[in-house]
Amino acid sequence: EDRFVGAGDELGNEPLRGQRVSLFDFPKISEETLSNLETEVLDSGEGIEALRRFNDALDHLSKQANWEELMAPVWAEMAFNLESFNPIFTACLLKVQCTIGSSDYEARDACLQGLIQPLAGEYGLHEGDKLGKTHRQLFSDWYTSVTGKPLSHILSNENLKPEAGQLLFAQMMQDVSSGGGYSDALSQASYALGYNLAVEYLANPEKTWLLDSFQRFSRARLEPQGVRVDWEFLEVHALGEKEHADIGHRAVAVFCPASHEDVVRRALKDHDRDFAAYYNHLADLLLQNC
Repeated sequence: EDRFVGAGDELGNEPLRGQRVSLFDFPKISEETLSNLETEVLDSGEGIEALRRFNDALDHLSKQANWEELMAPVWAEMAFNLESFNPIFTACLLKVQCTIGSSDYEARDACLQGLIQPLAGEYGLHEGDKLGKTHRQLFSDWYTSVTGKPLSHILSNENLKPEAGQLLFAQMMQDVSSGGGYSDALSQASYALGYNLAVEYLANPEKTWLLDSFQRFSRARLEPQGVRVDWEFLEVHALGEKEHADIGHRAVAVFCPASHEDVVRRALKDHDRDFAAYYNHLADLLLQNC
């Protein structure tokens, strides 16, 4: 849709007087602004500190005689947490799709095409490749290779309720499904895209550090016992999360108005806060006897 404009639009941008411009022809968040937000909120946030604390606890785990007992509730939390992100990704997609009529067609299309890729990968779908294992299957293989038990051993255990994972999931769904509490579809979509970026950005150190920490644990505790760990779950995520973070970054850059900088900042902070609470709880589980 085009229109003649002579006054500032609803996003507060100054038009070119007397020229025909697209209804949605407003400046987007710049690369510099977005990179600064990632550094300001996520690189220096509570989430990174919680991840460091959890990985330090994993390093300490190899010295514990009861490491299997300590890990049991952590396995249960991780199994739930892994699957809980898929509804979040879907909810973020929906928020962008619901801006039909209030966002640019091409920007919306490019944004959605990027966002669908990490979600498809969760179910073993990759462009040009045959259908692979879902990430749930890969997690199950990892768990069984370490413990010698099927994943149902923890999933069916009523004493191993993933309370922190359930709380994080509820908070994430509340945040994204409400669009951060904003009233218009475009602001809600910008919030959802900022939230998705935070999820993917923090997943990169989350999974790369987990791979490193668990490999150290394996060398110290599992390999001497002849245990052969199936590393595919951790390796797939350690290799792929940086690409997913880049996709999340591009989705914000191609879609979100520059005037929504504070909307995106708030989304980053909201997820960083709840992500930190989750990983501090996991660290507490591993350190409870220390």
